[in-house]
Amino acid sequence: MQDNKKRVEKQNIKQEKKDKTLPENSKESLDRKLDEANEESFPASDPVSVKITK
Repeated sequence: MQDNKKRVEKQNIKQEKKDKTLPENSKESLDRKLDEANEESFPASDPVSVKITK
C-alpha cells in the first residue's frame, strides 16, 4: 500500500512539472486569461470563475 502511494506521488510530481512547461500554462498566458476573465466579469457582482484543468 505504501509503495503504491509513493508511486502515485511520483507520478503527480512528474505531471505537475510537465504541466508547468506547457505554453498555455506560462505566466503570461495565465495573466492574459485572468485579465480577460476580469473584463468579462464586470460588474463586480459577477465573480471571476477560475477553472483549473490538467
